[in-house]
Amino acid sequence: MYEKTFSIKTLGCKCNQYESAQIASQFLSSGYKAVPFGTPADIVIINTCTVTDKSNKKSRNYIRQGAKFSKTGKVIVTGCMVGTHKDELDAMNEVQASFTNMQKDHILVLSGAIDSININSINEISNNYALPFMRTRGYIKIQDGCDEGCSYCIVPKVRGNPISRPVDDIIKHAQFLIEHSCPEIVLTGITIGKYHYYDDTLASLIKKIVALDGNFRVRVTSVEPTHVNDELIDILKHDKVCKHIHLPLQSGSDSVLLQMNRPYTADFYTKLIDRIRTAIPEIAIGTDIIVGFPTESDKDFEATVRLVREVSFAYVHQFSYSPREGTISSNYRALSYDIVHARAQRLRDVAQECSYRYRLQFLNTMRAAVIEKDENDITALTDNYLKVSLENNHNSRSKLGTIVPVMIASVSREKIKGLIEL
Repeated sequence: MYEKTFSIKTLGCKCNQYESAQIASQFLSSGYKAVPFGTPADIVIINTCTVTDKSNKKSRNYIRQGAKFSKTGKVIVTGCMVGTHKDELDAMNEVQASFTNMQKDHILVLSGAIDSININSINEISNNYALPFMRTRGYIKIQDGCDEGCSYCIVPKVRGNPISRPVDDIIKHAQFLIEHSCPEIVLTGITIGKYHYYDDTLASLIKKIVALDGNFRVRVTSVEPTHVNDELIDILKHDKVCKHIHLPLQSGSDSVLLQMNRPYTADFYTKLIDRIRTAIPEIAIGTDIIVGFPTESDKDFEATVRLVREVSFAYVHQFSYSPREGTISSNYRALSYDIVHARAQRLRDVAQECSYRYRLQFLNTMRAAVIEKDENDITALTDNYLKVSLENNHNSRSKLGTIVPVMIASVSREKIKGLIEL
């Protein structure tokens, strides 16, 4: 009997990674076989991102690329770009159909991938807890949506207002992942710091998860600076919680932060960093920064550079400003390409030096790491978000999907190498 196949390409945030795993669960539960993106498949799905122009271009490119590997010559498209560019996507010759984020739970049925199914089966498939898809660590989406109103951001228009997932459902999902030997549970969403379900907050939710039995750890993803409180900082110290947090900055200039409608100042941000590092000195703190916001002057940009140097982030996710139609800042006059390009390169150099200094302090130390496969290599991801290339690969394959001690043997600007302690 012929076994039908599917593949998924995911762009953008960890929330999309989670939702791709949910989509995969639908297809796997219905008898489809998963194959890597880039190999022939009966159905090819592109889960898009629209946060920047670059994201849109990448999505279009993968749609065209995916169609070449689809046995029908067309792909199914979903994700945030469908919320902003549905007519454009539907007009592409390579697109079979497009579905919004709200329709992701029923893509299997809506796409016609199965001939017939009753409503009970639809709900059973849609509510399945997803195992990691084509990866080791498991994502749990704890909430969706945002109402922060940043002047440059289209996300609230494609994700809607914040909605928190019931605590009991999250705990059951976590137990499911633990029972299936998932070594790391990644809590994700659009604004997870706004998680609130009855009396439970993000911090109290994490406490309930780490109280579960099993050999696993929890990783917190991106949290808005104003959503971090002492209770959350305290739970980050727990042995089962990764020493890592991502705190979007966007700019080190108070003037630009005000124009961006970000609800904090540079001073508030740096004092928050000090509080976190006082509690957890080894913690990896990452950030997002937008370069070239329309009102950003040379003085504003220099304030950002100074703050990046002062904080010395473990890593910086850097974006050149991209106007999003329907946002307040899209009405502002954009800076010239040359100015933005030069600033982006300078900030990249500073951020890379800070990252190197952060990583260097862990040379010849031992860190707990998840062993996972990265294309053809076996790598380790430490609790404090260091990606380590393993030198004793012959020993590491047997450790895939487990948490083991890894010795950081060498650190360069390009790569970290380590050894599994036997």
